[in-house]
Amino acid sequence: MSHHPLIVSMSGMRGVVGDTMTPTLALSVGQSLASWIRQGCVVVGGDTRTSHDTLKGALVSGILACGVSVIDIGRVTTPTLQQSILRHQASLGVMITASHNPAIWNGLKIMNHEGSFLTHSEYEAFMACYHAQNWHMAAWDQQGSYHHDPHAIEEHVALVLDRIDTSPIRNGRPLSVLVDANHGAGAVADPVLFRELGVSHTLLNAEPTGRFAHDPEPLEKNLGHIKSVMAGGGYDIGFVQDADADRLVILDETGRFIGEDYSLAFCIDHVLQMATRDDQSPPPHVVVNLSTSQVVADVVARHGGVITHTKVGEAHVTEGLRNTKALVGGEGNGGVIYPKIGWGRDSLVGMVLALRHCAVSGRSVSEIVNEYPAYTMLRHRLALDSHEQVATVLQGVRNAFPNRPTICEDGVKVLLPDGWLHARASNTEPIIRIFVEAPHADIAHGYLKQVIE
Repeated sequence: MSHHPLIVSMSGMRGVVGDTMTPTLALSVGQSLASWIRQGCVVVGGDTRTSHDTLKGALVSGILACGVSVIDIGRVTTPTLQQSILRHQASLGVMITASHNPAIWNGLKIMNHEGSFLTHSEYEAFMACYHAQNWHMAAWDQQGSYHHDPHAIEEHVALVLDRIDTSPIRNGRPLSVLVDANHGAGAVADPVLFRELGVSHTLLNAEPTGRFAHDPEPLEKNLGHIKSVMAGGGYDIGFVQDADADRLVILDETGRFIGEDYSLAFCIDHVLQMATRDDQSPPPHVVVNLSTSQVVADVVARHGGVITHTKVGEAHVTEGLRNTKALVGGEGNGGVIYPKIGWGRDSLVGMVLALRHCAVSGRSVSEIVNEYPAYTMLRHRLALDSHEQVATVLQGVRNAFPNRPTICEDGVKVLLPDGWLHARASNTEPIIRIFVEAPHADIAHGYLKQVIE
């Protein structure tokens, strides 16, 4: 087997199963986490990937052996795990998932007691334990205890439906939904959500086997099946989730893929509509990352709001949401974060907000989205042979646009006459991601050409 790198970041660890992602690694992570916190309990869950049980067994053993207890919530969505941490007042949580990565990958997402990714200082403390490998092994009478919670998804759904008024969905014109769960964690959670909502739905790739029907990243090129089914008519809205169901993209009633950023804008637009304000109210605050489409900023401006851009990564957006006491935010990859419910991207929240938007407006998805300004977003992946190439590529971006304003907080973002270009090293893969946006495709392609040729 070819050797793949182990990707380590504040988002956790990811690797190829049987290569860099192994039970030995999971055991070490479990021992390191427990030796770091020394007390309390850790909530453990995972998506439906086939290596779930293998990695969970090792991870749990490491935690218990160092005297910390475990609450196992089984196969769940990442936002479900984040909510379970809060409900159980746990010290930490670990989600066994590689998110949108292909099926050969798995990973370990580590969350703090607030149900969000580790802060920088927490991450440094954990990694110090991990590298030192001087674990605090517990004696026979101080082993951690193991508990199973089979109700995590039901509790998560109940919380979402308690915090968002769903009466317009329940009492309005019946909506029909098509969802592609792609054999991931959405296949476990979606039936519970739609049953409780009373919404008619059809689930594609509905078995939670982890044997994905297509690449788990919810990009348009991977969604031919659901697009064709939607185009046949009979559905008001289509949803697609990634493997751990924190990301969500929307298709309109014709089967048109509206895009990850427009899916986020669709949800944020409705949150801002729901906000009750008077002349004394401060403007609503929204936080997104630097690679998020201008359409979100346009929607926020339409509601008289203020937008803040952070580094890419859920941890950075969450920190921005806290610091600004923002109403809502997310990432342009289709992840809505609604602090009223939780500190993580949550596709279940996104689906409820989107359905409520349709119900309250009485309009179709296409009618709503067609009123948003139109932009073309290009996403390009530049494979790297080594991390040393990053600086060279980023300098090349600066050189391509020598007289334009730049933001260097996270890679290089160049502000262009008609749009922007953002190049940054990925946190989760050995690549540089290049995002380009402009009002027209030919302009966007022109900007990208200046960087990659």
